[in-house]
Amino acid sequence: AIREASAQVAALLADPHGHIYICGLKGMEEGVLDAFAEVCATSGQSWQDIEPRLRAEGRLHIETY
Repeated sequence: AIREASAQVAALLADPHGHIYICGLKGMEEGVLDAFAEVCATSGQSWQDIEPRLRAEGRLHIETY
């Protein structure tokens, strides 16, 4: 769903007030984060820059088990 809605996801990632909430099985966490990286790559954004900023600002919420 992340890749299919890439334009909307890219806009949300660019929003300084946006939050990401990932919840589910631990095994899917890496794939979800990879999907965000792909969306960034195709929209001219850098997940390598965005992810640490989201974490530092408390806007990346991950609850996996």
